[in-house]
Amino acid sequence: MMIVKTSRYKTKRFSELIDYIMSDQGRIREDQTFTIYHNLRSTEKEAIVREFGVNDQFRKKRKRGVILYHEILSFSPKDKGRISLKALEDMAQKFIELRGDRALCFAKPHIENENVHIHFCFSGTEYKSSKTLRLDNNRFKGLRKDIEAYQAEKYPELENSLCYLNKWQKDRFVEFDQEKAKQNDREIQFKRRTGKKSDKEIVSELLKDCLQKSESKNDFFNRIISQGVALYKYREKVNGIQYNGRKFRFKTLDVPEREIQLLERNYERVKELEKIIQEKEERRNLGKGRNR
Repeated sequence: MMIVKTSRYKTKRFSELIDYIMSDQGRIREDQTFTIYHNLRSTEKEAIVREFGVNDQFRKKRKRGVILYHEILSFSPKDKGRISLKALEDMAQKFIELRGDRALCFAKPHIENENVHIHFCFSGTEYKSSKTLRLDNNRFKGLRKDIEAYQAEKYPELENSLCYLNKWQKDRFVEFDQEKAKQNDREIQFKRRTGKKSDKEIVSELLKDCLQKSESKNDFFNRIISQGVALYKYREKVNGIQYNGRKFRFKTLDVPEREIQLLERNYERVKELEKIIQEKEERRNLGKGRNR
């Protein structure tokens, strides 16, 4: 079963936890693992620790306040031979998106163990914010079900790593996977019969091209619209596109939500950097004026 665990740290143990998360490094080659530096600019351990420390300065100081979260996704030993490194990294990214997309997070898998698992070190608050990552019991249960639903939909072969969804939900994802296989088969048969690309292939290529050329999320959406393709929303959120009378979600077109969010974060960082450079230039010019 996939188990989601959480531990709260109320003392500054960034260095200790990151050391532990990195402890699998000596047992496995770098090309057989991955490391996620979410909202982190550094890749060296000491610099990462400093970034967590700096971000903690934004936290409202209260007695027994949570400074960081140590969370784990653990998979059944029976699925060890079925789970790929790509699938692990994808689920790690999805968990970060669901749990704390605006927080700092350092994550790495421990693959050499019998039960493969991924460790996450989350900051206690969002990036440069006093907003905490606290989840009450009901919301944490919801998080567990959400990440497991994602796993069941995208990686149905990991059937031994399901424990939070009820039987009805598990059966629903089995039926969904069967229907998806039928749809894929229909698209393959269409391509063989006509020699033409399917609608899914056409819009997937279009979206990837737009994403590559875009500077921000809004720029990405505008580029899609300029190609004569409509966006569709669900609960006021843009979830995908409409093409030839069909709706396609971004993730089914190999454009994960995290790629779009990363585009926006990079845009915000560039703007922040431009602002810092501009302020430095203004101070420099002001200093020159005073020295005259």
